[in-house]
Amino acid sequence: MRSLFERLARNLVRRGIRDGLLGGNGIWLALGAAAWLVRWLSRTPAKRVVTEVIRVGETITVTSVPAPPYGRKARKLPTGDRRAAELARRQVKAERKRAPERAVVPASGSSSSEQKAAKSPKRDKRG
Repeated sequence: MRSLFERLARNLVRRGIRDGLLGGNGIWLALGAAAWLVRWLSRTPAKRVVTEVIRVGETITVTSVPAPPYGRKARKLPTGDRRAAELARRQVKAERKRAPERAVVPASGSSSSEQKAAKSPKRDKRG
């Protein structure tokens, strides 16, 4: 449903620019501006930030590990790599189960629905 809304709004913006701004039709210009405003106001919120208190002597390690391959990409791997990918998936799943609850704070202002989402994170069905 959301993609249908996005497609409709995008088409209204395009037509508003083409027929309204370039063509001189005030109605299409107003519709295009309204559709642009709706798209701009409904954009996705800022990414969430995890905050914790760091004590003296503690260190922070920041890493970036690519997600293990799933589906066809995993089946197309050579046998040794396939086993490594399976072990990586199992490790990710185990770490998710062991992860303690952390305080999740949004990077910018948040609504009540964002706060609810922060309390109960969604799990990936594949992992």
